[in-house]
Amino acid sequence: MARLIVVLALVATTAASATPADRLSEAHDRYQRIASSGGWPTVPDGPLVRPGEADASQIPALRRRLAAEGALMAGASAGDVLDGDLAEALAATQDRYGLSPDGILGPRTRAALNAPAGQRARQIRVALDSLAALDLPGAGRWILVNVPEYRVRAFEDGRQILQMRAVVGADRDGWRTPLFSDEVEYLEFRPVWNVPTAIAREELAPRGADSLAAEGFELVRRFAPDAEVVPLTDSTLQRMIDGHLLLRQSAGPRNPLGRVKIMFPNRHNVYLHDTPARAFFARDDRRLSHGCVRLERPAQMGAWLLRQREADIEVAMNEGTTRRVTLEQRVPVVLASLPAWAADDGQVWFAGAGYTD
Repeated sequence: MARLIVVLALVATTAASATPADRLSEAHDRYQRIASSGGWPTVPDGPLVRPGEADASQIPALRRRLAAEGALMAGASAGDVLDGDLAEALAATQDRYGLSPDGILGPRTRAALNAPAGQRARQIRVALDSLAALDLPGAGRWILVNVPEYRVRAFEDGRQILQMRAVVGADRDGWRTPLFSDEVEYLEFRPVWNVPTAIAREELAPRGADSLAAEGFELVRRFAPDAEVVPLTDSTLQRMIDGHLLLRQSAGPRNPLGRVKIMFPNRHNVYLHDTPARAFFARDDRRLSHGCVRLERPAQMGAWLLRQREADIEVAMNEGTTRRVTLEQRVPVVLASLPAWAADDGQVWFAGAGYTD
């Protein structure tokens, strides 16, 4: 739809050659100007408004609010109907604000839109300060995991190549996704899950031996492909609880690692991986894992990393046995905490639900 624009008003520098700091700095100035001039219009309370429906109070205010941020072209249609152009602009804004991009005006969307421009400028300021402490690659291929945004991006020579939603560590001691930099070394297709001891004892053992065996779990003395498998019984499960055996789960549809994991070996035992829990990606607050990062489109990321067709990656994910594929050249990965990110085109993406500044 031609009337939807994808940059904020008065964007002067949107070239991909601008650095992330350049784009965030320019965004901070824009949002600060909006705040200094009185802020943007708010959307009044009211019932849920779906695309095609009308609301004489909320919809005109929504048009003014989106136009103030530059998400609607000045010549967009008027009226009190949530029409196609407006729904598309709203969905794009929801996506940038970490909400489900359904084009529906509801309480969560209204609250995000009504956050003051000064608050958004502060988020950008925090991101700028945090960015200054990071040594992001300026060239080549690299991956950014932005933890509070629940989003993963891949870059090539300064340009964003792809982005996707992610599930990150829950907001609990020992579960939060750590912040660090490393290099992706290999992909493992149809991975076996070597269950961390705490999870095995506290979360899985209470299910009982029969239930675990039915889900493809097995006991071993060491984590290795050729490890001897110990029959899973109530007595051997107790031996695992006592620290004498280890628990692992074979590849399959119930394996929480899904069909591929992307490895950058590190002391945190954190990596990127697929997941069978696809419904989690529809949530606004995606702090749901034990620390690893689950990818919305793992085949797309795998294809980019290995420079292969996505269809070939899908085959490897769905057929055959567990196998490892090493990258010809390692790819840096940065796990960071940035409450805002300015994309190549100047759009500003904000941290998701649950973030507080």
